Order: sequence, then C-alpha cells, then structure tokens
Amino acid sequence: MSGLERVFLETISRENLLPAGKDVFAAVSGGADSVAMLHLLARFASGRGWNLSVLHVNHGLRNEADDDEAFVRNLAEHLGVPCKAFYPDAEESGSIESRWSRVRQNIYSSLEETVAVAHNSDDRAETVLLRLFEGAGLRGLGGMDYTGVDGVVRPMLDLGREEIREWLQASGLQWREDLSNGDTGISRNRLRLNVMPVVQKNFPEAVRGICRSGSVLSMWRDLQDGLTGMVQGDSFSLSRFRDLPEVLASLVLWEMAGRPRKGFAEFEKTAKQLKRMRKGSHLLPGGRRMECDGETIRVTCRGFGRY
Repeated sequence: MSGLERVFLETISRENLLPAGKDVFAAVSGGADSVAMLHLLARFASGRGWNLSVLHVNHGLRNEADDDEAFVRNLAEHLGVPCKAFYPDAEESGSIESRWSRVRQNIYSSLEETVAVAHNSDDRAETVLLRLFEGAGLRGLGGMDYTGVDGVVRPMLDLGREEIREWLQASGLQWREDLSNGDTGISRNRLRLNVMPVVQKNFPEAVRGICRSGSVLSMWRDLQDGLTGMVQGDSFSLSRFRDLPEVLASLVLWEMAGRPRKGFAEFEKTAKQLKRMRKGSHLLPGGRRMECDGETIRVTCRGFGRY
C-alpha cells in the first residue's frame, strides 16, 4: 500500500466519513483529483462494504464537456461502477465559480446517498486565503471541512494536488485536463497560478500551515454554532442581550439575520448601539431590519434598499 493510499484510508477512518455498508456517490469531473478519488474508492470498496456509484455533472459550458462525460462513463464502466450524469440549468447570479458550485451542491443535496467530492489540501488552503481576502469571519475562514452540507464528504482533504498527480502517473492512470483552470479571470485560478507558487517557494510548508489554521478556525466555528443556538426564533430579550459579552451579542444578531457571509463589523456596531439605546431600528447585512421596542429585539422584516 502506498503512502497516499494509507493517508486516504486514515482520513476516512479518523473522520468517520464512510462507514461500512454506506451508499456512496463519487462526484467525478474527469480531472486528476476526482479520478484519483474514484480509483481509491473502487480499490477499497469491497473490503469496506461501500456501495459505490459515480456522479458526473455536465454543465455544458465548454466544448469538451461531452468528451469529459464520455471519459467518466468509460472509466466507470471499466471499474464496474454504475454512472449517473446530471445536466443542470445555469444560475444567473454570482461569479461563474459560485454559480456552478451552488448548482452542484443542489444536486448533491437532492440525493439520499453520501456524496464524496475530491477537494484536496491545496483547495482548502486556497479557500481560506480567498475568504481572508474577502474579509470573512469565523464561518468563512474555517474553509472546507471533512464533512459538508447534506452528507457531502471530502476524503481527499489531507492529500496535496501534486502528490495526487504523481500517484496517478506512477499508477499509469489517465485523467482529463480542464482548460478553464488556466483562466485567470477566475479569482481562484489567479491565486493558484500567480500567488501560491511564490508563497510556496518562500514558505514550503505554507499549505500545511494554512490548512492547520483553517482546521482550528473550524473548531471555533463549531463553538460559535453552539453559542448562537441560544437564539430561538426572530426575537431576543433586550435585558438578556445587554448581559452578553460584545462578541456573543454580535453573534446573536448575526444568527437572527440569517448568517450573512459579509458585514460582521455592522453587527458589532449594532450590538454596541443596542447596549446603550432602548428603542430604535436598524438595517442589517443580508437585507433584514432589526427593531427594538425597549424590551425585545426583533429581526423579522426585510428592509428597504439595496443589499
């Protein structure tokens, strides 16, 4: 067993990602990471009792999209694994990357089976940095975790991009190259192609360190979830609110406002105002209005204006 295979299995066991007898969809684009993940899952499926299938999303955006699908179907057939393709409609809002990420997540969420995706440690480090550049809070800076929304798991998260390709090459396995990965109009590609090589040249352990920080921050994010669990519904006692530490008071407002990704400084400012004033209203990030009648804080209405 190779070192990469050992790390792969250790991650799955340590994080309890794929218990025996689990029905698993491997999300395979045809790229190096997802192809490696499929080969690894197929290699250990019988011994681990996994019921493995392949999921491919054909966005139809590139001329090579149908060739990618054909490659994935042929690979699945070669491995003796069922394959299901999806052909979603495009979303209109957001960047290309975020739109299609939402589309894929919607597909994953619609399935009863666990979906394994092939994000690696480099992806995780890039996500932490991108969120840092956006000014994200704890939730964003925690980055990718081993388990995602609605049963998504990331068994490749402890493996690096280059070691995955080296393993594929050493094993004589083929994959597809996505030409859009060279498009520097996409922010992640700019970071990956222009910034990360310089960082890693000067700080060889940077990816490992960033991932470790992301993991620590994700633990604080879990603590944050536990603390904000004290919020029930869309109202909160003003007297109780005033007894809270400022950070926790800001988190309560953030929770009541629907956990928007940006604008935490505004929640901090509003929390300080609420500790001084008795009545008033204020527009919050995410498009909701906070109102206080002197006894109760409510966040129930969408305010006027642009968000």
